[in-house]
Parts: sequence; C-alpha cells; structure tokens
Amino acid sequence: MDPFIVKVILSLIIGIVWVVVSTYIAERVSGKLGGLIVGLPSTAVISLLFVGLTQGTSAALTASMIVPYSSGLYCFFFITYLLLTKKSFEIGFFGSLFVWLVFAFFASTFPPKNLLQSIILGLILITLTIFWAVKNIHIKHKFIPKKIISSPLWLKAVMTGTIIASIVIISKIAGPKWGGIFATFPALTISTILITVKSGGVEFTRLIAKNVLISTTTTVSLFAILCYFLYPILGVILGTVFAYFGLLIISIPLYFLVLDKIKE
Repeated sequence: MDPFIVKVILSLIIGIVWVVVSTYIAERVSGKLGGLIVGLPSTAVISLLFVGLTQGTSAALTASMIVPYSSGLYCFFFITYLLLTKKSFEIGFFGSLFVWLVFAFFASTFPPKNLLQSIILGLILITLTIFWAVKNIHIKHKFIPKKIISSPLWLKAVMTGTIIASIVIISKIAGPKWGGIFATFPALTISTILITVKSGGVEFTRLIAKNVLISTTTTVSLFAILCYFLYPILGVILGTVFAYFGLLIISIPLYFLVLDKIKE
C-alpha cells in the first residue's frame, strides 16, 4: 500500500482516538479543568503532524507559519455563526461555513510573508473579535435545557477524524499552505454543534461557539508557533509532542487567569 495512504488512515484513526480520549477525560474532571481540555487544539495538532510526516519538515513549517494568521480569520466563522443563528440554525451554520471558505481563499491569496507578520495579524484579529463577542454577544441561558442528552461520542469522533484525514489529503494536493489554513478548520466544533443542536437547542450551540472562539483560537496559534521553532530542532514527531506539552504549560495560567474569566 502507498505510504501516503497509510499515513492518511493513521491520521483518521488518531483523530478518532484523540476525540474519544479528550472528551472522556473532559467529562469526568472538574468543570474548569474540563473547559481547559476542550479548549486545547485537536485538528491542528494532528493535521500539522501528518503534513510533516507526509511532506517533510519544510512543508510543516510552511503550514505552521500561516496558522496564527488563519486562526485570526477563522474567528469570523464564529462571529458569523453567533450573529446569523439569531435568524435560524440553518442560516447560521451554512452562512458561517461560507464565510470560513471565503476567508480561507483570502488567506491563500494574501498569505503572510513570515511568522512575525502572521503572529501580528492573527493577534490583532483574535483580540478584536474576542473583545467584540464578549461585549456584544450575550447567550440567553433560559433557552438552554437544564438537562442535555449526551450525544454519541463515536459519531463526533468519526466526523472529526474524517475531516482531519481530508485535511492531510488536501494539503498533499494543494500544498502545505492550504494544510495550514485547513488546520484551523473547526472540525470538532462543527461535529459537536451538529450532534448537540437537537438535544441542547440552538442557544446551547451558540454558547459552545462563543466559548470555543475565546479559548481555542488562542491555543491553536500558540501551538503552531511552538511547532515552528521546535520542528527544525527535534523533528516533526518529537517537535509536536514537546510543542503540546509547552502549550499545556502556557495554557494553564492563561486559561484560569484570563480566558475562563470571560467565558460564559
């Protein structure tokens, strides 16, 4: 079998296992610690790892360099969803996907020239959108059921794993720049929203979207920056592992001192 196909299948399997394990842990620890775990990146971790394994360190560096910038643009997916779901779930869901696609092409057409530019642009966009969402988007908790039926974990895991494997394929066909752009695709968020909208209602999915905007967009960027510096030194596999541990060290104080204070 083609080694690339093997790695795509591995990315699918690891994506499924990742979602199952992280969700299982998050549901069985304290609320704040669970929020920290859910806020950590999943799609970006596996996507960058397998871009490196299938195309080499240079491709992984190209992909990780564009992630902070594409994370900033990715924020508009959430803003669009939060605004349009006031009309209906369908308008909000498909409208936000369309906006994400538009900004994905924008990121491809006007990519940052270097990591510093990517960080600056991403930081400005993430800060402004989070500040705007916290100030202007208010969740109506009275419309959220007190008891929400647990959704099938296997379905969410399979959906997310399939998207991650697709990102690896897209990166191989379209190039590592698109791999970096798609690394910020909200795979886990979308699968969670689709599965929970029936039991939790639209307002519950809006709560999910707002909290993911506040937490995940920041951690995805930090992870990619760490990867950019660690890959040339440690290689793709060890670089990914150490980048994730480094992200945990940074994220714990960041989450409990800042992000958790502004989440709903």
